Amino acid sequence: MSFILVGCDSNDITDSDSNFDCAGIENGNSVEDNCGVCDNDPTNDCEKDCAEVWGGNNICGCTDSTAINYYPNATYDDGSCDTSVTMTSFVLDLLPENSCASTIDIKQTSDGGYIVAGCLDDKAWLMKTDLYGNKEWDRSYNLGDYWGNRTVLQTSDGGYLFAGWEGVIKTDVNGVQIWKKSGVPGSGQNPYYEDVIEHSNGNFYLVGGPVVDRDNYSKGGQALLVKMSPEGSVLKTKFYGGNCEDDLFRSIIESNDGKLIMVGEKGHGNQSFPCSFDFRYYKDIYIIKTNLNGGVVFQKTYGGNFLEKGMDIVKKGNGDGYIVLGQQCKHRHDVHSCGPITKVMILDIDENGNDLNQTFLGGLKFYEFGTSMALANTSNGGYVFTTNPRNGGNVWLYKWGDFEDNLNSKISPGGFGGESIEKTLDNGFIISTGGGTVLKTDSHLSY
Repeated sequence: MSFILVGCDSNDITDSDSNFDCAGIENGNSVEDNCGVCDNDPTNDCEKDCAEVWGGNNICGCTDSTAINYYPNATYDDGSCDTSVTMTSFVLDLLPENSCASTIDIKQTSDGGYIVAGCLDDKAWLMKTDLYGNKEWDRSYNLGDYWGNRTVLQTSDGGYLFAGWEGVIKTDVNGVQIWKKSGVPGSGQNPYYEDVIEHSNGNFYLVGGPVVDRDNYSKGGQALLVKMSPEGSVLKTKFYGGNCEDDLFRSIIESNDGKLIMVGEKGHGNQSFPCSFDFRYYKDIYIIKTNLNGGVVFQKTYGGNFLEKGMDIVKKGNGDGYIVLGQQCKHRHDVHSCGPITKVMILDIDENGNDLNQTFLGGLKFYEFGTSMALANTSNGGYVFTTNPRNGGNVWLYKWGDFEDNLNSKISPGGFGGESIEKTLDNGFIISTGGGTVLKTDSHLSY
C-alpha cells in the first residue's frame, strides 16, 4: 500500500480567500463590475444597454427608412420595423381640376387614398384618389361653392361629408349624393361652414359664421354651431358671440371628455368704442366648450387690445388639454401696420380653458380675413403646423415636441400657405395649400 501526501502551501490561497478587495485594500468592499470598473458604489454598477452590451450606449429602434416607425437616431435595429404600410410622398397641382377655388381640403381615406374638396364650375366638387394621388373619380354637386372655405371628411359608413359656404352634402362611398342641406336652418343666410366632425355619438357637428341670429337682431354676425343626424335632420342650431360684427368658428373637435370644443375669433371694442368700424382688426381668440346640444361649459377669449385670431385646435399628446394655433397683430390702432409685425400665436390650455402657456413666432404673412393656418398631431406626441410665411418661401412648416426632431422650414413646392394638414397612416402628412397644390410628406416633412 502506498500513500500520496499533499502539502499545504500558503501560495495556493485563492483571491476568494483573500482579505483584499479589487482595489487592493485589505478588508475593503470595492467590487469590480461587468465593465471592469472597481469601486464601492453599487449605484453606478455597469448595466447592459438596449442591445445587451455591457456599458454600451446604443440607441435601439427601427433603422429601416422604408418603415413607418423608422427612427433616424437609432444605432441598433431592435427588430421593431413595421413595413406593412406603404410610405409615399408626392406633390400634386389640382388647380386644373379645381377650377374655381384656390383653397381646398384633403383627408386620407380608410383605403389609404385621399378625398379632396374643392369647386368646379362654381359648384361643390369632390375628387377621390388612390394612395399615390392618382384620380379614381370626381363629382360636382348642385350646391354653390365659388367663395370661402370648404371641408370634407370620410364618415363612419364609408361615405363623405362636404361642407362649404352655402351648405352641406352627404354622399356614399362612390360620391353619389344621399342628402343636401343648404343655408342656415330656419334662415335664408349662408352658413359659411369652416369645419365639421362626426362625433363618437354618430351625429355631425358643423361650425362657421358669421351669421345673424334671426331671433336676436341686436347682435352682429355670430359664430355658428349646427348639429345634424346621420340622415341629415337638423337637431340643433346655436349662435355664439358678442355684439360686434364678424364672430366665427374656424375649427371644432371632440373634447377629451366627449363634449365639443370650438376655436375661432370674437370682436371687441376699440378704446372707448364698444365695437370698432374696423371690426376685422379688433378681435380675440375665441374658445368655447359645450355639451352635445351646444350648452356652454365655458367660453373664453385670449388676447389683448388689438388683433388675435384662433385658427385650429388639437388635443395634447398626454390627453390633458389642448394646443391652439392662432395669429396676433399688435397694431396699436394703426390697422395698416400688420404686414411686418404679424406673428404665429400658440396657446397651451387645460381642459377648463385655463391658459398654461403662450408662444409667439414672428414672420407670418398678414391677410385681413385671416392667414390660413392648420395644425396636426405627430406620431411622436408632438405638433406640426402649416401656414404662409412673410418671406423665405411660400409654405411654412413648423414641427415641435419633447420627442420630436424639431423643424422650422419655409419651402416653395407650389401653392402658398397652409389650408389643411393631417397625419397619414404612414406617419407622414397630407397638406393642402392655397393655389390648389397638395403635398404628401414623410414623418420628417420631406417629399
